[in-house]
Amino acid sequence: MSPIWSPLIWLLVAGGLLVVELVQPSFDGLMFAAFAGLVVSVLTALLPLQVWIQILVFTLITVMGTLWLSRWSARRNPRPGRRRLKEDTAEVLDTIQPGGEGRVRWHGQSWAACSLDVETRLQPGERVLVMGREGTRLQVLPTLPSR
Repeated sequence: MSPIWSPLIWLLVAGGLLVVELVQPSFDGLMFAAFAGLVVSVLTALLPLQVWIQILVFTLITVMGTLWLSRWSARRNPRPGRRRLKEDTAEVLDTIQPGGEGRVRWHGQSWAACSLDVETRLQPGERVLVMGREGTRLQVLPTLPSR
């Protein structure tokens, strides 16, 4: 590849990837590849780099950027797990009849709650799983299956 054409080719690669990223939003992650193409284009305009070094730099920037983005996204949007389960549990404050309503303590506050379980009576002190919210009323289920 001629040194004169290398920056132009990488600039076209970056532009093409950017167009695909903008037109097809489901192609998440191509932004780092477009950025890598732009960086390699500038580097090849300033320095006479061999083709294998150009490809290596392009690959490294793309992979490192994508890994960083996936870790950043995972920290920002954690998957449900033990931590979330603890956050989604509440304590029954007064008896809730099967399918009935009562009060629970959730995140340190007293909330109105309705039981989604039509078979189990919920007793004060029991832990319940918060399944959803309807305005200011929580929808709860017992944490352990009834016997």
